[in-house]
Amino acid sequence: MEKQKHKLPYNENDESFGQWFRKAAKDKWEAYLSGKNESISIEERDAMRKFLIEQGTKEEIQTKLDSFLGSSILSYEALLEDVKSKRPDLKFD
Repeated sequence: MEKQKHKLPYNENDESFGQWFRKAAKDKWEAYLSGKNESISIEERDAMRKFLIEQGTKEEIQTKLDSFLGSSILSYEALLEDVKSKRPDLKFD
């Protein structure tokens, strides 16, 4: 079964940073989004958060928000506020 492509907030081509990042850091990116940060350094986590806010898809952001629900409501609210202020094109419930 083929994965459904997420709608990106910008035009991505074969040479874009976003596409490279999603491929090169695939395992760490997926771990970060799901809240499994054991193998991720603080610097990597900060860089991934910045990438998520600036270039993440709505689905990626929602996945990260969902990962906070059981553990850290303050982190959930902080990320949601950052996304709302920097990405008004995205709407979350």
